[in-house]
Amino acid sequence: MAVQSTSPSDVKALRKRKKDSHKGDNGKLLILAGSKDYHGSLILCVLAAMRFCDLVYVHSTDQNLALVRKLKEATPNVIVVEKARLDEFFGKADAYLLGPGWEENKTSERMLARAIASKKPVVLDASALHMLKPKMLEKNVLITPHGGEFRSLFGMRADEKSVKAMAGKYGCTILCKGAADLIASPQKFKTNKTHHEGMTCGGSGDVLAGLAAALAADHNELFAAACAGAYVNGLAGVRLSKKMGAHYAASDLAQELAPAARAAQKRV
Repeated sequence: MAVQSTSPSDVKALRKRKKDSHKGDNGKLLILAGSKDYHGSLILCVLAAMRFCDLVYVHSTDQNLALVRKLKEATPNVIVVEKARLDEFFGKADAYLLGPGWEENKTSERMLARAIASKKPVVLDASALHMLKPKMLEKNVLITPHGGEFRSLFGMRADEKSVKAMAGKYGCTILCKGAADLIASPQKFKTNKTHHEGMTCGGSGDVLAGLAAALAADHNELFAAACAGAYVNGLAGVRLSKKMGAHYAASDLAQELAPAARAAQKRV
């Protein structure tokens, strides 16, 4: 049987917003990311997520929170969560994104375990994958490793067979990033080949993680969020290449996501 590829149909299949919905009905995402050395990861996640769910809550190091407050001035969708109120917003969120640029320490490990135990959708990327043990994986978890992170986590090379096997063994959803993304849940598998070579720029993975997490917060199943997210992220790169060649940054990619999603919806 031929392997299915992502397409505009994956974008079309995303949950539709109701005309009578209110603020928050279309997803509340809590992002825990960023550190003193990797401040940009959090910003890129926020830029990617804020147009695809209603509310984005962010918590990071003190240094990063100062940067995020500037974003708060530009959009009402960003709410900075101080440490004293983190418990409150943990309960409010519909989904979580943990890991991009994150500090690897005991506090982060506890947050990681807490998010998974919540049974709400959890997207794990970058540093969260370094702290994750496979036995912690559950059906409410989407991981977004590149090939090296997949090998470190599971002790094997990432290919169609191994990605399917690990999704089945641990009951999770996997979006393994590469020249062709490999996307698996215990029951489903697709590849995403919509890419452009300019997407090797630093931060493109943070953009993808933010987008997929926002789609999960907007009450889409994790496999659907992973497929649509990978396709839209890649299409944004293709669209940018027509204007800028290969010379664009991850921040450009984040800004192109909404137009790319709209274009995909019209192509179905």
